[in-house]
Amino acid sequence: MFCRVLEAKVQPDKMEQALAIFSQQMEKVKSTSGFLLAQAMQDGDDLLVVSSWRTEKDVRGYAASDLARDILARLSALSVGPPVVKSFAMKLAVEGEEGFFSRDEGGEG
Repeated sequence: MFCRVLEAKVQPDKMEQALAIFSQQMEKVKSTSGFLLAQAMQDGDDLLVVSSWRTEKDVRGYAASDLARDILARLSALSVGPPVVKSFAMKLAVEGEEGFFSRDEGGEG
């Protein structure tokens, strides 16, 4: 599994717009080959988005896509500086006894 991590410092009062960019584009991202999961996290003006992909080819394909470039360009316009994006190979993933998502959150378990 591979992860793409995006970190951005969002301009004051622009966080809702930044989060809306990801929310609006999720159906397109979900249909991308190898996509597994995306998470957006906020701490004040700091935004962290982590997406998980089945293979390195999948994450590289997404990273090179017009969709990824469009999302990054739109987010950059709302950020204090350019967002930092890196890809990582997953080396360890541990799931709790209750599973990552409960049934109420859309999970199977």
